[in-house]
Amino acid sequence: MSNNFKYLTLILALAGCGSPGAASDAGRDTAGDTEAAAAETGPVELLPRCEDNGDLPDRFTAPSTLVSTIAPGATRVSPADPQVNPSTEAGELRYRALGLDRAVEGAGEPHLRRATLGDAMVMPAAARRSLGFFVHLSDFQLADDESPTRAALADNPVVTGGLRPQEAYLPRAMSAMNRTLAALARPERRFAFGIVTGDCADSAQRNELRWMMAILDGAPGVRTDSGERNELLPGPDNDPKDPFDAVAFPAPWLYVPGNHDVEVIGVFAPDMHARAQALGDRAPLGTRDYTRRWAPVTTREVPPDPERRILSRAEIVEELLAGPAAPGPPGHGYRPGMDVSDGANYAVDALPGLLRVLTLDTNDPAGGSEGLVRRGTVERFLRPELERAERDGVLVLLASHHATTAIDTNPGQFPTTQDPEAVAPSMLEALVVQHPSVIGWLVGHNHRHRIRPIQGPDLAHPGYWEVMTSALSDWPAQARVLELVDNGNGTLSLFATVVDYQARSCLERRFRRLSLLDSLSGWGDRGESAATDRNVELVIPLPASAALRVAAAGERAPSRIESETTLRGMR
Repeated sequence: MSNNFKYLTLILALAGCGSPGAASDAGRDTAGDTEAAAAETGPVELLPRCEDNGDLPDRFTAPSTLVSTIAPGATRVSPADPQVNPSTEAGELRYRALGLDRAVEGAGEPHLRRATLGDAMVMPAAARRSLGFFVHLSDFQLADDESPTRAALADNPVVTGGLRPQEAYLPRAMSAMNRTLAALARPERRFAFGIVTGDCADSAQRNELRWMMAILDGAPGVRTDSGERNELLPGPDNDPKDPFDAVAFPAPWLYVPGNHDVEVIGVFAPDMHARAQALGDRAPLGTRDYTRRWAPVTTREVPPDPERRILSRAEIVEELLAGPAAPGPPGHGYRPGMDVSDGANYAVDALPGLLRVLTLDTNDPAGGSEGLVRRGTVERFLRPELERAERDGVLVLLASHHATTAIDTNPGQFPTTQDPEAVAPSMLEALVVQHPSVIGWLVGHNHRHRIRPIQGPDLAHPGYWEVMTSALSDWPAQARVLELVDNGNGTLSLFATVVDYQARSCLERRFRRLSLLDSLSGWGDRGESAATDRNVELVIPLPASAALRVAAAGERAPSRIESETTLRGMR
C-alpha cells in the first residue's frame, strides 16, 4: 500500500470510521436486508420513484437573487445530535422527517456598493457604459461515485465531501444552471464568456472531465455512469444514472484547474498505485454500489472501467483541445503545444482589446488540498504577463482555484518541510498590487461566497478585488454573474450578482433538496456568507494604463447596465 493510501487509512481512523471493511451507518453491507425484503414483498426498487419522493413543484422562479432568494427552512442540527450519514437511506429519511430538506423563498438582496480601494468613493456619473457581461462558476466536483479511488468511508461531519447525498444528481443541476443562465440574459446581450475556477472533476479521472465537458457543451445522451450500466428504476429520465440531453453553457467557457482536477480525491498527487487503483476492481476505502438499494457504500469488488484513467495536466489540456468548437473557445483557454511544466497557466483576451484573463495553476505538484505557487511560475508566466498587459494597455482579471488565503509554502498534504521554491502568498499579493491594470482575482475552493479588497500601497496602485464564488456541488449551489461598467468619472464598477438555478424536473429539485439536507444535517458545507459577499458593486479606480482602451470600448458599449435592469427582472 502506498503512502497515499496509508494516509487515507489514518484519516479513516481519526474520523472514527474504523477499517474499510467495518460495518457502520455510512458503509455497512445492506445486501442481505434488501434480498430478505425482496423475498417477502417482491422486487425492491433501488431508489424512490422521483415523482413519489415528496418533491414539491419548484416555487422559486426568479433565478437572480436580486429578485428573490432561496433560504433554508430549518436550522442546522446540533453537532451533539446522534450522527447518521445523510447519504444513507436511514439518514436521508431521518433528516427529511426533521424538515431539513425544505427551503423557503426569501426577499431579494440589493447590490451593496463597496468602494474601499484607493480613493474610489466617487458616485457614478450619469453616462455609464457596460463594457462586459460574463459568468463565474466554481467547484462542480463532478464525481464518478462508483470509482475504486473514492474514500466514502472517511466521510464524517468533520472531514466532509467523501460522500454527498446529492452527488449523483449534480449533472442535472449543472445542466439546469446552464439553462437558467441562457434564459436570464436578453437575446440582444448574451454573456461574453464564462470562467470555471477549478475542481470541475472530483478525482482527476478522464470520465469525470469528459462528463463535465459534455454537460457544458450541451451534448445529447449524457450518461454519468461507470463500470456497468445501472438502471435503478424502469423507464427513462427518472433516476440519476439515466442518460439525458444536457443544455449547453450559454457562452464560450474558460477552464482553470483545481486540486480535484489534478489530484486523487483532491489530496494526493497521482502515483503508480493510485493509477492502478482507479482502473482496478477494489475500493478499499468505500465507493457506492448502484446495484443495491440507496446505493450504499461498498468495499466489495466493483466493475472496472478504463475511462477512470487518471489524467496528467498535459492530458487534461489535450482533452480540452479535443472538445467541440461550440460553445468554445477551442481549448477553453489552452493552445496546442503549450508547456505546462510550470503549471497549466495561460493568458487570453476574453474581451478583445479591453480585458485579459490570466489563469494561474495554483495546485501543489506534490499534492495537498491547499495551493502552492513556485518561483518559476511567477518569473516565467505571472510577472511577464502582468508586464505585457500593462504595455498593451488592457485591464486584467486573474483567475485561479485557490485564493491566496488557501496558498502555502508547504509541499503535500502532510508537509514536514517548506518548498524552497514556493512563493509566499503575501509576496504574490505584493506583486499583483504593483500592477494597477489588475482589477480582480476570481477564485473558488472554499465552497462559499466571499469578497475581499486587497489593498495596494498608494493611490496609483489601489489594489484589486478578490471574488470567491461558492461551489455548485454543495449548498447553496449558485453561480455569479459579473458585469464590468465604466462609470464615466475615472472609476470602474464590477457588479457581482448571485444566481440560483431554476429547477424544472424532479431530479433537479432533488439535487437542491439533498444538498440542503446535507448542509443542515451537519455533514456538508454550511454554505454561509454575509450579504457583503453576495450581491455587490465593487468600485475600482480606472488604471491610467488602460484609460484609452476603456474610452474606446465605452464609445461602442451600451448604456444599459444589465445588473441594474435585466438581473432585477426588468426587460
